[in-house]
Amino acid sequence: MLILFFIFSICISICIFIAKSKIVNRILFPLFITSQIALSAFSYTHQDIVDSYFFKFDALGILLGAVLTILSLCTYYYSLIYLKRKGVKVKSESQYFAALILFITAMVSSNYTGNIALLWASIEATTLFASILIFHERTKDALEAAWKYLFVSSVGIAIAFIGILFMSIIASNSGLNNLSFDNLASASENMNPIWLKISFLLILTGFSVKISLFPLYAVAIDAKTIAPSPVNALMSTALVNVGFLVIYRSYVIISGTEVMAWAQHVLMLTGIISLIIASIQLTRVKRLKRLYAFSTMEHMGIVFLGLSVGGIGYYAAVLHLIFHSFVKAGLFYQINQIHTLFKSKWIYNFGGFFKLNPFAGLAMLLGLVSITAMPPSGLFVSEFMIFKAMFFGDKFIYAGVSLFFITAILYFFIKNFLQILYAPSQGTIEFQENEPYENVIQILLYSLVIYLGVTPPYIFTDLINAVVSGLN
Repeated sequence: MLILFFIFSICISICIFIAKSKIVNRILFPLFITSQIALSAFSYTHQDIVDSYFFKFDALGILLGAVLTILSLCTYYYSLIYLKRKGVKVKSESQYFAALILFITAMVSSNYTGNIALLWASIEATTLFASILIFHERTKDALEAAWKYLFVSSVGIAIAFIGILFMSIIASNSGLNNLSFDNLASASENMNPIWLKISFLLILTGFSVKISLFPLYAVAIDAKTIAPSPVNALMSTALVNVGFLVIYRSYVIISGTEVMAWAQHVLMLTGIISLIIASIQLTRVKRLKRLYAFSTMEHMGIVFLGLSVGGIGYYAAVLHLIFHSFVKAGLFYQINQIHTLFKSKWIYNFGGFFKLNPFAGLAMLLGLVSITAMPPSGLFVSEFMIFKAMFFGDKFIYAGVSLFFITAILYFFIKNFLQILYAPSQGTIEFQENEPYENVIQILLYSLVIYLGVTPPYIFTDLINAVVSGLN
């Protein structure tokens, strides 16, 4: 099934790139989304089934695949709005949609692959196509951001590859000749603990560039400051989820070994350091995209805190990851609307947004409530569970430090949002009509997070329980 999907996606991308026609774009991209929806449904009905030898529809892949499908559909709609407001020519539009299809396809491959080497290759592919999308506007800043992202991400992934290479060596010494995650996990008890630690540390360091975490967070922040807002919505959510996925699968491999306790400390420190850096950087943020990018760093730090404490923290970490995906995507979808209205990218030029566009202001206010984890946001539920796990696990000092820096982050986040919503505008204003569903979709995404947090359906909780069952 997946091989057919990949062939179909590549063919559609090539057709869009060659045809350079708006009609072709409007027909083929929805066709691609339809195939993606069909794949998500197929994966759920074939849970834990191996597909095309190298792929497996496990619970985590199914969850993240479903999130990616929903966000791909939304991103297509907001891409149409973005391209319309930018007045993009047909040739550039076709290049954009062709690259976007391949970017999404690479993430689909990453979500479902059951082989660590193929997962590395799929994530490397996301780097290439993301770089093309970052350079879409063809400006000097876009060129610099694209090259920096391509170079530093490739360096990070090369570091991760060394970790994977070390893991393959110690696996072969244990008699394994297959790098599937299931085989690696079953043989991990016989692997050398020192080399397991080195491998995990290299994988975590290398793929931190995708998760926007310490130490290789900077290049992702810069890229998200420049990239088109619909692309940012995917880079800050679905692509971050891919980075989490590879760390999580590596974590599962070592969960049955003596290295587990050490890895938990590493994840805890990574999460806390990321929170500290995000809080410091937010004191001088001047662009809205950069504000959201460092917010991603904050939330991934919280996810890693949950992953490090174990127990209910595992469940909460996955829950937080999914909720963050929907909320952060909604915020990024609105950025183009704000930039177009105020004819600026600088926060100090924004103001009075609620008065100028009440419906959009309402959507932004709901986004603020959601992203800052205020009740009834689902992020409040997941954060509460994570800190509950930390206190029950006697991590009082770590919890206290984390809460302090999260509070500082909330202060700067709310301060900037209130500036945009209610302060007098300092820049040029260009009034515009809202697109029919532009703000409705954002509100629906925030409402979905509230619904899943307050009354999650069994189909949702069962999948998350299946994800964390390998660690409990």
